[in-house]
Amino acid sequence: MTLKRKIMWTTISVVVLLCLYVCYVGKPVDVGTDTEVDGINSEVEQILYYAGLAPSSHNAQMWEVKVYPAEGKLVISPDNTRLLTAVDQDNRETYISMGAYARSCMLAFEAYGYNASLHISDNGQSITIIYANSGMSRDEGLLTLMRRRHTDKRDYTKASIPEFFQDGLKGIRGAVFVPDTTEVFTLVKDQTLAAAAEQRDNQDIRDELADWLRFSNGEVEKKKDGLTAEQNGITGLGKAIYYTFGSHWFAKGDTFAQTGYEMAQRQAENCAGYILITANDTNVGYIEAGMHLTEAWLYAVRNDIEVQPMSFAMESKARRFAIQNTMKLPYTPQMVLRVGYVDGAYGANALIRRDLRDYIQVQ
Repeated sequence: MTLKRKIMWTTISVVVLLCLYVCYVGKPVDVGTDTEVDGINSEVEQILYYAGLAPSSHNAQMWEVKVYPAEGKLVISPDNTRLLTAVDQDNRETYISMGAYARSCMLAFEAYGYNASLHISDNGQSITIIYANSGMSRDEGLLTLMRRRHTDKRDYTKASIPEFFQDGLKGIRGAVFVPDTTEVFTLVKDQTLAAAAEQRDNQDIRDELADWLRFSNGEVEKKKDGLTAEQNGITGLGKAIYYTFGSHWFAKGDTFAQTGYEMAQRQAENCAGYILITANDTNVGYIEAGMHLTEAWLYAVRNDIEVQPMSFAMESKARRFAIQNTMKLPYTPQMVLRVGYVDGAYGANALIRRDLRDYIQVQ
């Protein structure tokens, strides 16, 4: 074989191997959440799986659940081992996530034909749900909607949010729409980016975020939580590069933090508006905010509107109150959702969720 042929075949082999590597690493990961929990029937297992699709900051899934099958009752409380102690020192986002889980749980019971009622404890430390099978037929449309809900960090088009959506949003308690053509939009954007810059420069927050980032399919399959490449809007070849050269150590450094801030700048400006979720500034209020968040997000999904939480400013009490006072809102903003449309297909949920037995106890 001539030298020229050897070089040609070597080059072809390298290219083929690289393509196989990119295809393997870049493929969507399937964690295969195990829904089996001893002592719970299969239908309630599925209901609790759908409840677990609720959003949580850093996808930390910071809830634990105790189920009392004989009583038709479950109790939701914070998982103190999964708190975000740097960025969420007051546990505000923990209680928002609990509220989102609770509302998703209620919707899942409804979709499976159950009657369910919810009670929040006076101090907001726990949420109790009482459930009973009513024998009604299953609502597959609602279940599909819950599986479809996801965060989308891609570029959004310049298409405006239609009036009917804005009108319908008014029916969701605590939800306020801010179009990108208003002065209030600029206010929220500026507060968002100022807060993002502060977090960029805070090493403790950077270290905490890095711990929740995932840098291989194997790590995702093992931990079943955190922020994967897909959840950060990185797929295909980009995902292969991200997982090949990215690391937890690198994610704690200045370059990664600055890149993340610049991405936040583009995203904050590139949308059709924001949805603010407002509630009282108490633990109970935070839980209620999580419930309203779930309603508003699913309403957006139903109308093919993409959503990305951008609540940097809400992690500061002073910034929350500044926005509330300027907008003269009756309740304090707790979440900011970037919303808009994308070119191409609507996004998909990566479905990165822990096995149920990891956080559910049967009493």
